[in-house]
Amino acid sequence: MDIRQNDEIHHLIDNPIDMRCPLCATQSAMVPVSVPKFALIARYQLANVGIVCRCSSCNEPVFLKFPVLRIANPISLSNEYEQISWSIEPFEMKYLPDEVGADFTEALTSYATSCWNAFAAMSRRCLQSVSTDLGAGGTSKIQSQLSELKDMGVADDETFDQLHAIMLSGHDGAHPHLPALSSERAEVLLQVLKDVLYQLYVRPAKVREARELRRQAIESNAGES
Repeated sequence: MDIRQNDEIHHLIDNPIDMRCPLCATQSAMVPVSVPKFALIARYQLANVGIVCRCSSCNEPVFLKFPVLRIANPISLSNEYEQISWSIEPFEMKYLPDEVGADFTEALTSYATSCWNAFAAMSRRCLQSVSTDLGAGGTSKIQSQLSELKDMGVADDETFDQLHAIMLSGHDGAHPHLPALSSERAEVLLQVLKDVLYQLYVRPAKVREARELRRQAIESNAGES
């Protein structure tokens, strides 16, 4: 990628970056629409520059940072870039109660920014919200999911013990004694958390929706007879 002295960017527009949009989570072409001026990069001898791209799916701005490899004519940029905003794991949030959804969204944001311990704390807080919403049944479901995960061999004993401590021990989502979380175990925790929320909220809601659609279809057919 390069920035030319005349500041023409059609060559960048014609070769967009293909990536998962951090806003709509769609794999899409990111078209550069705002590029730093050649003269300013050269004047200030910038080591990194930011480029604003347009997501071809949601039409929103996505910010990327590129290292400058060589200041000449043209200025050469690395093909490697850093996302200034991050992709959020997709989930059917509309089925979650407001408080559970708010805590889960914050947990996903922590995960997306690689803040593993913040993610652990928000996961715990999210599950506390689930328990408050559903009562003791929520805790039983979490215990069941963890046991199933362990039986499948996805989590070893040490991982199981750590996730159990994060998800079920203590009294506060920001408990200072929660065990530190690695990126690998954060990924396991995310999948468990998503599965718990799906089983407790999304699946029952979809079953109710399907039942209601079936009832409406039966009534409509009866009315036409």
